[in-house]
Amino acid sequence: MILQVNIRHQVSPYFLFFIIIGAQTGVGILGFHRIIAKDAGYDAWISVLIAGAIIQLIMAVMIHLLSSANGDIVDVHNHLYGKLFGSIMSGIIMVYFWLAAVSVLREYIEIIQVWMFPTLPTWVLALLILLLCYYIISGGFRVVAGICFVAVIYTILLFFNHFYLPRNYIHIDNLLPILDHSLVDLLRSAKETSYSMAGFEIILMVFPFIKNARSSQKFAHLGIAFTTLFYTVGAFTTFLFISEKQIQTTIWARININTLTTFSFIQRIEYILTSLYLIKIVTIITLMLWASSRGFKKIFKKKQKAPLLVLMALSLVLCQLLDDRYILHSFLDMISSISLALFYLYIPLLWLVYIVVKKKKRISG
Repeated sequence: MILQVNIRHQVSPYFLFFIIIGAQTGVGILGFHRIIAKDAGYDAWISVLIAGAIIQLIMAVMIHLLSSANGDIVDVHNHLYGKLFGSIMSGIIMVYFWLAAVSVLREYIEIIQVWMFPTLPTWVLALLILLLCYYIISGGFRVVAGICFVAVIYTILLFFNHFYLPRNYIHIDNLLPILDHSLVDLLRSAKETSYSMAGFEIILMVFPFIKNARSSQKFAHLGIAFTTLFYTVGAFTTFLFISEKQIQTTIWARININTLTTFSFIQRIEYILTSLYLIKIVTIITLMLWASSRGFKKIFKKKQKAPLLVLMALSLVLCQLLDDRYILHSFLDMISSISLALFYLYIPLLWLVYIVVKKKKRISG
């Protein structure tokens, strides 16, 4: 039997808009331009639109699957595979959520170490951020959703920051000719955006916490549409500014662009923007750790606090182990591959199997 979430822990359907944006927009926007331009060059902004369209389809599949099961992904697995194998499959997804949280945390710490505090030990910042996340998660899901709302306000400010470019450095002809790459190149580039635009899969765990969840689908799609626009404009404006050869050697293109923006009262505005990114980083890590600990709570029948503390301790250790740029890059590639396999292949397949099994049971019963 599926236990329903108490209504006092649920949030209004429109909060799904903020949750999706909060989960999808992280440090990826600072440097995804180099990765997507490898295959599609300056046409890569079209690949972002393609990726956004595919994510919209995956989201529709996820919501239909969760609505049919009237629960989260743990309930779907238990219903389809039984308790033992269902718990194993759910556990794999919960481990992914945890690894995704660590990847965001470690990547942000690397940016801070490169741009602001080169001698800052990794564990210090990791511990401070994780303690803040623990405090938020301890307040319950409604507090987590509230942080997403705050993060979206900052995301909107960043959206307008994309348009603030020093005019002398803008080259419109960078984007011409449009569609100079093959469809295969565009699709390869769209695949490379999967890590930056990941986070929408949080719906697999938050769905039961949305009041009248079935009516919330439009807010999920609106959230993805906003994120797609955010990344498309980010890519478009960056390509106006940086040459195709230069972008291949620029790890965090948006930070480089921000270094050229100065005011009479502020010289290093990139320090302020990078620091404010902490709001977004905390939001994503909070969501991912909440989802992972919530899943393990259901699998092992323990209070959420126990798996949360274990995950935080493991996060601290893993962040310390990822203390090399090459190792961190390999780790991010691995997370991207897992994300593609789980949410672009496995979930649609799971949805098909679930629909067939449900139909057979209806006919036989």
